[in-house]
Amino acid sequence: MSFNRVKPFEMPDIPENGGTVTSLSAQKKDANRCSIFLNGKYAFGVHMDVVLNQGTQKGMELSAEQCAELIQEDLYFKGLKRCLDFINYRPRTRKEITSRLEQLGIPTDLADRICARLDELGYIDDQMFAEQWSASRFRSKGFGPVRIKQELIQKGISVSIAEATVLDVMPESKIQAQLRNQLDLALRRYRKEADPSVKKRKIIQFLGRRGYPSASILAELANRKL
Repeated sequence: MSFNRVKPFEMPDIPENGGTVTSLSAQKKDANRCSIFLNGKYAFGVHMDVVLNQGTQKGMELSAEQCAELIQEDLYFKGLKRCLDFINYRPRTRKEITSRLEQLGIPTDLADRICARLDELGYIDDQMFAEQWSASRFRSKGFGPVRIKQELIQKGISVSIAEATVLDVMPESKIQAQLRNQLDLALRRYRKEADPSVKKRKIIQFLGRRGYPSASILAELANRKL
């Protein structure tokens, strides 16, 4: 599933005058969803849990307002499921979740309910996200503290949490060891560059993009032969 292209949910038309529930049937493509027929005609579909929670049954008279309520509750279930799928792909920050709900066209009140439910389930934890993201990017990508802090802030982590987490996950001794590894990589990458000044500039730019402070880069370069 691609999480880069987000199509807003399509909202069904609300029956203008409501009607009598003449049939409730599980949908063929998704048994968790129920088709509601009013006055003998298909009106709209909702999640089975919505039908159960609202006590909807055959013979019940539904006003337009009650139909709208069913559709809104169904939107809550759809938004919650989409968020769970989103989180299952990888952990998300609160900002990423709220942005995704906005892209899906979820109203603010329902978005707040969904986030509250995710909080109850323990799926939104910016502190834990920051720790996991920092450790992963540092170990697997070799990124330095400057870049990782920027990434965390871009994903909605507060500056205070981002700074504290980077300091905790990446103590100075580990940063220096990783910087030396990245410098070795840069030296191999630009080994064919004949001009020493150009080679040095490219290495500094490379390490800077990877998120290491300029002072640390220059200090480490002073101990190496280019």
